[in-house]
Amino acid sequence: MSIETASYFSRSLLHENQILSFFNDYHIDLPLPEIYIEFIQKLAKFHHGLSVFFIEQLETTWIESMKEFNNTNLSNQWLFNYNNKDNDDDDDDNDEQGENTHGFKQLWPGLGAFNDSYYHSIFYSNEICSKTDEIISRLLNRTINNPLIIFVCGAKDSGKSTYLRYLINKCLSQINIHPKITFLDCDIGQSEFTPSGSISLINNITEPLFGPSASHLKKPLKSFYFGNIKVENDKILNYLNYVKLSYDYIKSYQHDILLVNTMGWGSDTGLIIMKELIDLIKPTNLIQLRSSSPYFRHIMPDINPQWSLNASISNIYRQINNISLNYSYNNYDYNLLLTPIRQYNYKKSNLTRQSCIWSYFSQIETKQLILKPLIDYINYIEILQFEKIGIGLLHRQIEAKYLLQVLNGSIVALCKVNHTMLYHTSSSFPALIDEHANVECLGFGFIRSIDMIRREIHVIIPDRSISKTMINSLIKGYDDCPDEFYFMSIDRWRGYMPPYVTGIFNNSTI
Repeated sequence: MSIETASYFSRSLLHENQILSFFNDYHIDLPLPEIYIEFIQKLAKFHHGLSVFFIEQLETTWIESMKEFNNTNLSNQWLFNYNNKDNDDDDDDNDEQGENTHGFKQLWPGLGAFNDSYYHSIFYSNEICSKTDEIISRLLNRTINNPLIIFVCGAKDSGKSTYLRYLINKCLSQINIHPKITFLDCDIGQSEFTPSGSISLINNITEPLFGPSASHLKKPLKSFYFGNIKVENDKILNYLNYVKLSYDYIKSYQHDILLVNTMGWGSDTGLIIMKELIDLIKPTNLIQLRSSSPYFRHIMPDINPQWSLNASISNIYRQINNISLNYSYNNYDYNLLLTPIRQYNYKKSNLTRQSCIWSYFSQIETKQLILKPLIDYINYIEILQFEKIGIGLLHRQIEAKYLLQVLNGSIVALCKVNHTMLYHTSSSFPALIDEHANVECLGFGFIRSIDMIRREIHVIIPDRSISKTMINSLIKGYDDCPDEFYFMSIDRWRGYMPPYVTGIFNNSTI
């Protein structure tokens, strides 16, 4: 929440009523508001580009659940790869521990912040700032209704997520306009606004992004469940089909700028997908990011217009799928930007995905400091009848008769597919889903239990806005769910493990 006075001319426009309106809009109750109003007006008068922020304690379920989780012995290694000082590990581990904890201030066990925040901040080069300002200027001075399409690519760990957040925040900070920002997330491994495994379209971006993905999950306008964090060769067509469906869907909505997030796969199949995405989406600008570190080991060729025009890497794919070879889109502005070297690389992909799952299911709580085990949230259970639901398992082969056992106690995507793509093999078993079905993802749930006598599936659904009448399929894909998710607080809360966890052996859940 902020009051912006970003231009010279806006200084004289910051009146008392505007500030009071700001307080009222955000329900800010101050004991002596006139003191704050006078102070803000003085600052706005003498300081160019002033931003006034109202800061309050962050009390979200995600934060509280992280606090609760960090009371467990498992959290240190899970979050920070942290080793106890008394642990007699080898020198390599001790060196890694020293690097991870240097300048680190512990706020509670296993979680905290770096003391030297300035040193660990990311500072973009003049080139990156200048190019971003050009994009903003182009956005402000558009003379046609066609949106800007900014296609951001780069190898793994090149800084795509950070730059996209920076670009979004720059767009939102403009005082002259309130741009309608749409985000097409094609990165199934590191999704920005949803749990991983989906191609999603987000169009309700109105607030700045200040943290990792788990801190700003949003309900997508449209989402298709791919069910994996990578694309195998035989699934390229399926992946691109979901991107096309999402892209075609947004054409009917008015927006000023479309940001496209891509996977950090810079070779082989990844380049085939990159080429096809460019030809499909036809961006106005392509921003390629590359780390300025001399030791950066992830390689991706320059995705410039010449590469797009001459790249033959997707020819075999197009021939196999009977796709025309005679088109290549290269009419985009290309910029290769070098991102700053990160002093500490504390992010691990699987932990990012796990924290997003945790964040999504934290909707189930209401800012309580002590969290109950997941299976105890009976008010969030929806009962789905066998005859009204289809079930599926993506990217793995298994006999249909074992599907219910595999799904029980699992996180599943709550999906909607065309009813013609559901077929029943038995009246006592849910329908199966055709492998060619387009799987629209409505959200995620947790299968608490399956009643074979009543032929019911009991699903915990944290998002109350999803009606069970909309759901006709439950699909399990690849999930990177933390083990702690299943038995968090069990020992302290009830004293025994949940029915779907039989024990823990060698740090593995059985």
